[in-house]
Amino acid sequence: MTIAELKQLVGKNVIITFKDDKVQKGVLGFTEDFSEKYMWRKPNYFTINDYDFKVSHIKKCEVEK
Repeated sequence: MTIAELKQLVGKNVIITFKDDKVQKGVLGFTEDFSEKYMWRKPNYFTINDYDFKVSHIKKCEVEK
């Protein structure tokens, strides 16, 4: 999966399986920059719930129906 593909899913409910086989469900977000707006999260990271990650951490991503 690429950054561009994942960015298309921002704002949607997704189920993400990470390379360590942990699973997160929720609304996908993207952090544009390091700011209070994103609660000081790292730029260019995706978020789901309170979990921050990069595309390279993803094993599988599905849109929740």
